Amino acid sequence: MPNFEEHISAFLDYLAKNKRMSPHTVKAYQIDLDQFNAYLQSLGNPSLAQLKSLHIRSWMADLMSNDIKARSINRKLSSLRAYFKYLRERSYLDQNPMAKVVAPKMPKHLVKDIPARDLHDLFERFPWGEVEHGERDRLLLLLLYTTGMRLSELIGLKWTDVDFARNSLRVLGKRNKVRILPLHPELSDLLKLYHSCSGGRYSVFERESGEPFYPVLVYRLVNHYLRLFSHASKTSPHVLRHSFATHMLNNGANLMAIKDLLGHANLAATQVYTKNSFEKLKKIHNLHPRK
Repeated sequence: MPNFEEHISAFLDYLAKNKRMSPHTVKAYQIDLDQFNAYLQSLGNPSLAQLKSLHIRSWMADLMSNDIKARSINRKLSSLRAYFKYLRERSYLDQNPMAKVVAPKMPKHLVKDIPARDLHDLFERFPWGEVEHGERDRLLLLLLYTTGMRLSELIGLKWTDVDFARNSLRVLGKRNKVRILPLHPELSDLLKLYHSCSGGRYSVFERESGEPFYPVLVYRLVNHYLRLFSHASKTSPHVLRHSFATHMLNNGANLMAIKDLLGHANLAATQVYTKNSFEKLKKIHNLHPRK
């Protein structure tokens, strides 16, 4: 009888070639599946036909006992769910062991944005022209904040993706989905100026070696500058993306439009920003004398 690990290699190959997932994502699936397979080995390595929801719930309990967070457990369950779906579609598995598995509840964390005033002061008051690479760094921060693009999208941005005639950017998002982002005229002018000094570079942001920026470098730059003007607990490229969405919503932007700008696959991922705005409204309302 076939066991759990028999089709893992074929499944990972399917994710890479058919689903066009990144090597990093495929590796994450492999780690999760290998961990569950190791757990099954400790239980006597039951065959696929013998797998029950009890095996999965038992594994979840084991993970929890080792202080694995709910978010990580949910990701591992998602990997199992995708693998079992793959097996069932190919008639390798009759029953779905996930059918009676309830995922652990995720803790609710409200998005923390950088106050708009702090960002305004950073862009307007900092002497960008007086520090090495200051204009480049200002452009980098503005791109993250005014477009809401992801860190990976910024790093992958090429000059051929910039359309100066239409004031827009072409970005390659998750699962190779392309979207077009509008550019504010001021930002477009800054890009033109930076492009004129780029010396024929391929990527918008490159190191002196000619290699594109890497994630840790961008994180350090963003964290350095945000710390100068903000006391926020988190100051990262991802927080600038949060700030973009929250500030757009606070100023009346349509939630569906924000979803499209962020490149979210579904509206649920975008709705977290409505909760953040509502919490701010509640704090303001608490100032009422008859609260």
